Amino acid sequence: MTHSRRVLRPALRAGAALIAVVAAATALFAHDFWLVPDAFRVTPGGWIEVRGQTSSLFPTSESAVALDRVADARVISAGSEEAIRNLSHSGTSLVLRSRPATPGQRIVAVRLHPRSARESAESFRRYLELEGAPEALERYGREGLLPTRDSVTRRYAKYAKTFVEVGRGGPRAWERVAGHPLEIVPLADPSTVVLGDTLTVRLLYRGRPLAHARLHAGAAPRGGGTGVLGEDPHLETDGNGVAHVFIDRIGLWNVRTLQIVPADRGSGADWDAHWATMVFDVPQRGSGMGPGRPAPAVGNQARSDSAAAAAVVERFHRALATGDSAAALALLAPEATILESGGVETRAEYRGHHLPGDIEFARAVRSERGPVRVTIRDNVAWAVSTSTTQGEFRGRQINSSGAELMVLTRNGTGWLIAGIHWSSRTRR
Repeated sequence: MTHSRRVLRPALRAGAALIAVVAAATALFAHDFWLVPDAFRVTPGGWIEVRGQTSSLFPTSESAVALDRVADARVISAGSEEAIRNLSHSGTSLVLRSRPATPGQRIVAVRLHPRSARESAESFRRYLELEGAPEALERYGREGLLPTRDSVTRRYAKYAKTFVEVGRGGPRAWERVAGHPLEIVPLADPSTVVLGDTLTVRLLYRGRPLAHARLHAGAAPRGGGTGVLGEDPHLETDGNGVAHVFIDRIGLWNVRTLQIVPADRGSGADWDAHWATMVFDVPQRGSGMGPGRPAPAVGNQARSDSAAAAAVVERFHRALATGDSAAALALLAPEATILESGGVETRAEYRGHHLPGDIEFARAVRSERGPVRVTIRDNVAWAVSTSTTQGEFRGRQINSSGAELMVLTRNGTGWLIAGIHWSSRTRR
């Protein structure tokens, strides 16, 4: 499938309590709302200037958001928050300006007031069809949730975030949550991401992880170009609301999603549509746009190989977290060796010894995994990542930092894990 304007978002899985659709913005209905900084690094005492862009083609803007539609605009640092009151328009862009005095990373977060649209039940059905949501349309019909009366009210609100560095070496803020009803939260510092990395994000709905939801990620070249989305894959969150964005190009990146849910009773609406976006920058080598590391040269085949190897690593962890021992073992090569807890195990020994315990631990204690960095040499790959783990396991409090090295080998059908080395230490 090719995409001339942007990738259509297909339907989400829907549960009894939450029905969600991920759909593309079109001129007929609404557009995404992005925050795009004029510069991702400013000096202390200098101006942060961010443009609010509204369109269906990242990062352009077709119209400027009215000033009175901004419900909340903030600059969030590691230890404080400050309202943005300097709002204006420049052409088709909303412009937000703030002047932080101290070094450190800042999150710029904006929430727009909701608007409502009245439409016929048939129009709502067409909306699902046009937005690429046939699965949701079928499910809603099967569960008797599609509107049948003459008209329904669809209310929609938008939330956006981005990141700006003030000076160098200041406190980090990326872990802070803005508290938007729908929010994309990075689980690693976006300013450290380089070409070939995987950025892990969590999708929150009303402060709770949203499982099995679709997102989309794409990039545009720096310097005024628009996104070349092509065959960029859709992303799906796991049971903990986590998704993984493989960074396969330099430029201005966005992660976005749209969730449509039944409105609360008495709210005056039948359906609520929540739009959320997150924008970050992946600089060229030596650009000085963040702490960064040298970016490896990554061609089309290397990107594909790295993404495939990283996907095997993610599937292995997902199998542990969901208790699927068969799926975990299927990803291990027959000659696989696992090093953990000071011991060395073969695949067979791991199956009968540490695997059940690893599954129990992964299901009981939440781990936040950082970017997976993959290096390819012919038919061998090694994937390196770190993690933090907090919770309670068998009556014991866990608060640790971990490091993981996986060695993968490629056979005729794809990548398999040939070696795992886990280490951890208690966090202070």
